Amino acid sequence: MPEKDIARIDVTMSHLVELTREQNTTLKKVLEMLTETRTKQESHSERIGKLESDKTWLVRLILAALITAIVAAVKAL
Repeated sequence: MPEKDIARIDVTMSHLVELTREQNTTLKKVLEMLTETRTKQESHSERIGKLESDKTWLVRLILAALITAIVAAVKAL
């Protein structure tokens, strides 16, 4: 095989190695971003779940107060 072809193949392989490194770096950054995003989503999901739970209890307390007031009003009549 002529040296010119070997040199061309060597340059091509070097470029492929460089591209692969760049691709790996990019994939690592994407993976880190996705992991960070997932962590944030899980955190927000927990907070939303807690807020919904608090809201449910607030509604229950308000309904209990209304029912108590209605029962007291009916007894007063």
